[in-house]
Amino acid sequence: MRRSRRTRFLWVPGFLILTLAVVVASFVYLYRGYRSQLEAELGRRLVAVATASAAAVNGETWTALARGDSAAAAAVRFELEEVRRVNGVSDIFLFTREETTVLDLGDQYPAGARNPALIADVEPATTALAGLATTTRLFSREGSYLKSAYAPVWSGDGDVLGGVGVEASATFFEVLGRVRRTLVAAAALVVAGVIVLGLVFSRLLAAQEGLESRLRRTETLATMGQMASMLAHEIRNPLGIIRGAAERLGTRYDLAGDELYRFIPEEVDRLERTLGSYLDFARPHGTPGIDDARRALDRTLELMAPELERKGIRLEAELEAGPCPVRGDAHLLQQAFLNVILNARDAMESGGSLAVTLRRRGRRAEITVADSGAGMSPEVLARATEPFFTSKERGSGLGLAAVARLMDDLGGRLDIRSRPGHGTRVELVVPLARGTGSGEAS
Repeated sequence: MRRSRRTRFLWVPGFLILTLAVVVASFVYLYRGYRSQLEAELGRRLVAVATASAAAVNGETWTALARGDSAAAAAVRFELEEVRRVNGVSDIFLFTREETTVLDLGDQYPAGARNPALIADVEPATTALAGLATTTRLFSREGSYLKSAYAPVWSGDGDVLGGVGVEASATFFEVLGRVRRTLVAAAALVVAGVIVLGLVFSRLLAAQEGLESRLRRTETLATMGQMASMLAHEIRNPLGIIRGAAERLGTRYDLAGDELYRFIPEEVDRLERTLGSYLDFARPHGTPGIDDARRALDRTLELMAPELERKGIRLEAELEAGPCPVRGDAHLLQQAFLNVILNARDAMESGGSLAVTLRRRGRRAEITVADSGAGMSPEVLARATEPFFTSKERGSGLGLAAVARLMDDLGGRLDIRSRPGHGTRVELVVPLARGTGSGEAS
């Protein structure tokens, strides 16, 4: 059962990781798809701009530019400036077949000098000089996307005179940046939503585990109730007959001082107590009333004082003055206190000290029982409140289980801390009844 529960909980982070991986992969795929489509479309636009720019330069104009004709240069610059403005590109430049600059609108490449852009874009520039318009790949530099296009400049005879280079500006790729930001924001929202759903699912799974645990416990108690009823019917009557027969034999043959004879009623009493503990644990407690936890604890200590003294156990009690009304039955509270103190007594076979305190803390009453006994190992401590588990030779395994059940029924809490060789500290926290609080008496 524990392995199944652990496996079930391991599915939660596994499911979250898998879901997040699918979400991230989906958005990466979408972004790459959008980027590829937009890059292709932007590339076509740039090629169109480069081709239009090349069409603005004919053979005669190119010859005039090559001679250094300032009037021809001014006319071409004016026409290309209009193309740059309308299409929103950052620069347009003309270059010869020898890869020297003829004209540059951005004034970053000197006329007559080797154009450094053609060195970086040697393949698309060579393709343009071969007579085909093309673009460079899209790349990012300092957070901005960059892309260029190249187109050939034709003579009237169909020869390639040179080429046109067009560089896209940052604004040219704003749409791609917006797509990326939108997808990143959407991915972040989906990831956050998946994490929140995972946390909610974990809470629901934990709640389901708690409900299943309570259901199993209820089924166990129901089975115990049926079993206890059968035991009460099948065992108590024979036990009564055995005790009565033993008493008659003891009277008839004067066996009061015989050790073997005394063993019979003692074992009958032990069986009666064991049967009674089963009946008490399995029996429904019903709706709790209001009783005084301090008075119940006082009575328990008064009852146990002679037994503790006989065992050489020093009792130190510190109970806050005044009544301590809690929602609970005095008999059940006293039985819970008795079970805890009996466990402490059994843990101190060679004597020791037992400290019992009762304090009010806001809307709660806190009862602490600390002993100087042998303590419990982590394995025993983990199962201390488990029904039928006991480390005692003659224990029933129902003492602390009954205490834990009562605290649960009252909306309280049982806390046990123990280490081998350092004793055990048991704390019972019980809600105070309505109308009472810290320092109030009623």
